[in-house]
Amino acid sequence: MQKMIRGANVGLAALSDHVGSVTMSLGWSSPTGEGDADVSLWLLGDTGKVRSDADFCFHNNPVVGNGSVQLLGKAPTADAYEDRISCDLDAVPSEVERIVVAASRYGGAHFGDLNDLYLTLTDSSGTRLVQFSVEEAGAVGAFIFGELYRRADEWKFRAVGQGYASGLAGLEADFGLDDEDDAGEEGVAAQGPDEDTPPQSVPQTAPLAAVPPPRAPEPEAAAPASTGEARSQEEPAGQPVTETPVDVVDAPGDDADREAVERERAELREFIKGLSPDDIKSGGWFTKLSAQAMSSYTDKVDWQYFQERYEGVPPDAVVDQRMKLAARYAALEGGLSAGAYTAAVAATIGSLGGASAATVPAAVATMMVDVAFVTRLQLRLAYDIAVLYRVPLDLSDPEDMWKLIRVAFTIKSGEAVRGGVVKAVPALVRPVIKRFYSGGVLTAARGLPVVGKYLLQRNVIKIGIPLVGVPLAVVLNRYTTLLAGRHAQAVFRNEARVIELAEGLTKRCQHPQLMLWVAWLVVMADDKIADDETLLMRHLVRLVREQHQVVDEQLAHLVDIDPAEVWRRLDAEPGDLSDLLDVADRVATVDGDVDAREKAVIAELRERCRRV
Repeated sequence: MQKMIRGANVGLAALSDHVGSVTMSLGWSSPTGEGDADVSLWLLGDTGKVRSDADFCFHNNPVVGNGSVQLLGKAPTADAYEDRISCDLDAVPSEVERIVVAASRYGGAHFGDLNDLYLTLTDSSGTRLVQFSVEEAGAVGAFIFGELYRRADEWKFRAVGQGYASGLAGLEADFGLDDEDDAGEEGVAAQGPDEDTPPQSVPQTAPLAAVPPPRAPEPEAAAPASTGEARSQEEPAGQPVTETPVDVVDAPGDDADREAVERERAELREFIKGLSPDDIKSGGWFTKLSAQAMSSYTDKVDWQYFQERYEGVPPDAVVDQRMKLAARYAALEGGLSAGAYTAAVAATIGSLGGASAATVPAAVATMMVDVAFVTRLQLRLAYDIAVLYRVPLDLSDPEDMWKLIRVAFTIKSGEAVRGGVVKAVPALVRPVIKRFYSGGVLTAARGLPVVGKYLLQRNVIKIGIPLVGVPLAVVLNRYTTLLAGRHAQAVFRNEARVIELAEGLTKRCQHPQLMLWVAWLVVMADDKIADDETLLMRHLVRLVREQHQVVDEQLAHLVDIDPAEVWRRLDAEPGDLSDLLDVADRVATVDGDVDAREKAVIAELRERCRRV
């Protein structure tokens, strides 16, 4: 392993023959044990800037560069945790010349408060090639650890070690991220890359499932100076604000968009009328909306549905287009609901703060239409993305239903919610969801209202402030829908990658039952199971069952795998077993890293296969 000092660089090809794909790891420790930082990557072109916001990789946009660069998340080490990044250098778009690896802290925290900062780079075989240890970071809120860059068709690594007192904003300024679109202190772009220019290869007439296609992009909404400015330019004076959209809806060519959104809103208004106050307060509305949103939708929207409309178009392009369409409709709806809510609140003015029995329910109903619209849109968008990447989802299975909900709303286990804390949400939901279709009606147990309350609390603030709520709802609706779409794309695209690996191994392997034992032995070699390893085993078992009609009950009930049992099975199997070596190698790298214990298992397997 080569140790680097600040400013030093080295060609990767000189260090290893296995640098087509590399893994970088960033680590640090804290005297208090609580210090942390958010890792980010910046894919820069020949101008030294990102080509668009899509080249900014961070925890809410973890896959960039057409899937060539991925944040793998935190992994345990001997002392603490480290953040890992996978870079398929052979697949990085040719327009990208540098990949900058950085991290940032918030709330006045500095990198100088952390200890033992380092970056390591490992090749695809698991061999550690370089290490850059940072001796002193100083009072900076952001820090560039290093960068990968091209020189004469070769990738090289440079240890940078540059701090930014201005934090993430300094990185954004240097690398060309448009901070006018940032939403919140995390520097997340509220608008997706090139929303006004969809991919030319995607048919413009293709509908967003159950919603007609947009005719033209919307302009940015500006905060109106008065409620009168929220009226349509074509609307006769005197019409109530509750029936009019904000300027964003009335841009030329947006008539079809507005009509589509209005139809959806009308349908949801009828749905809201059927809810009781307790449904809204308890979160039970989400259980009912899930049934209404998905029961008939999943019958119509499948792989064939998309094949007929996007024949020959790569899934990434279709997913990108559908995210933009969904974000556009969410923005249109946000303007309509916020304008209507403002009018309902304004109706109480003059009553010394009192409200009639009619106005309060009207305001609540308007708020619920917005929440329900975005909720249904994001559920269906996440489902569309899963279908496009051909990730099997059985929504009658509680596990798969929870996966869709979690992905659609970027819900994390143990996520804090204003007004309460949802602890271990999966543990609450998984055992109690009993979802099945009966005449198109969904029956669910008590777990789903937890999600309903979470979504209501997360959405209510955006339209609750008259005048300010109109532009805020437009921006936040679009932002949250894009964020949900990008998250769904990262999750399901990664699962599609794992499925593709499982399919290839199953097809090539001549010993399907023994393959499962070998795969599980490699997974358990380090006594921990990564998410991608769990996915791989799940799909390997499924494919072996479907393609070879093999179900290994002994493996299914195994708690601790005994290597001796695997070796016994290998020794009893005649013929060439080299296909199992390929299985072991691929399983070991599915989570982006190969540790010493996995290498030891593979070495022993190689020796035994050679003897056989």
